[in-house]
Amino acid sequence: MKYIRMFVLIGASVMLTASMMMFTSCRGNSYSNQLKSEKKQIDAYMKLHKLNIIHEEPDYDKWGEKDYLQLSDYCYFHLTVMGDTTTETVETKDKINLRYKKFTLTANSDTLSYWNTNELPEPIEFQYNVSSAAACTGWHRAIEKMKYTGSEGILICPSKLGFQNDASTVTPYGYILKIQIKRF
Repeated sequence: MKYIRMFVLIGASVMLTASMMMFTSCRGNSYSNQLKSEKKQIDAYMKLHKLNIIHEEPDYDKWGEKDYLQLSDYCYFHLTVMGDTTTETVETKDKINLRYKKFTLTANSDTLSYWNTNELPEPIEFQYNVSSAAACTGWHRAIEKMKYTGSEGILICPSKLGFQNDASTVTPYGYILKIQIKRF
């Protein structure tokens, strides 16, 4: 009887400890908490660089140097170069050649990928508004605002609009984008 009580007591202790560990780990690192942390990181980046969030797309000559158009929840875009307005605007299924620089949104931002020909000898190629692994949703939303060949812009992209790995790690990134539009 003495051993049974000891066994029950040890079993109860183990179960209580395991339950507490599961509750703590789930609560501390839940997807919901990771998304809150991501939003704080984007807000901190915007504040650190004194970026101004706007909700209506201005005419090209009216974009302020620090104006970032809100494309969706925590996704922001800034047009830096209008591109060749004598060309047709981008349409669904147009082939896009894209060069980009990818950077972190940390206080000491790191550039992770470059568009120079040593790093990426060929531009990324994909069809606009056609789902593919070559381009994330955030890029498509930015290209909608870039519109013309030769356009350049900066995108602040939350993980849910980024690449699959960004979404699984709940990591936001910034991108400096430059596009060329090719018609089929």
